Amino acid sequence: MTNKECYDALITEYVKIPTEKVNSRAIPIEIAINEAEGLYNNALQDKELLATTDLDISLIDELPTRALGCKHAQLLWDKVYKDKSNAEEEWKILAPVATDLRDELIHFCKFAHRNDKKLLDRVNRIAEGYAQADLVMDLGNLAMLGKEYPEPLQNNGFDLSKLDKAEQLSDECNELLGRVHGARTSNNEGAKDMRDRAYSYMKQAVDAIREAGRFVFWKDEERATLYASAYFREMREKRKKSETENA
Repeated sequence: MTNKECYDALITEYVKIPTEKVNSRAIPIEIAINEAEGLYNNALQDKELLATTDLDISLIDELPTRALGCKHAQLLWDKVYKDKSNAEEEWKILAPVATDLRDELIHFCKFAHRNDKKLLDRVNRIAEGYAQADLVMDLGNLAMLGKEYPEPLQNNGFDLSKLDKAEQLSDECNELLGRVHGARTSNNEGAKDMRDRAYSYMKQAVDAIREAGRFVFWKDEERATLYASAYFREMREKRKKSETENA
């Protein structure tokens, strides 16, 4: 079965997990998946011995499917996270350009319409607010105002081609913010929640198999080590080494 086929086959199991039992990973996901796949190979060799415990032995057979399902869930989350990161980086570049043009338009419009209370009030209303969404609306509204009354701007040395640029930037900012906020909300939360559920479902099997393995091989330290996380063992060893060096 492919990663996606495993994921699709297990979705119903993922959603059954109570929210309070959903684990956010405490280990890099790629390492957790690799360790699960390695655990499967070891448990398969020890299957008869593990069967002497109360371990649900079917968990061993299911472990590859759970690991591949988790791998696909992580890929879906990576895609959302990458899109969010890319959109935010693009926003960091585009926002200052858009803000500068917005400020320039407000500056020229306030001066050009200083003797027309109605139009000046319109400019002042547009200038209120500095949120991201305000920037999008301001550029569009200022471009519209400028095209309605181009002569006062032109008479004060404003380049009217910048009105088209303001419209363009308004559209670009709107699309980009949609990507940023879309990734932060529904898609973000949905993808991350399913990744965490897939990880939790895999971890359920991993924890049960490891527990049984450590029980069976309690007198065989070398074999028992295969039923513990190499990642956490390395972290403990590094911490001990650091504590010794800093003592």
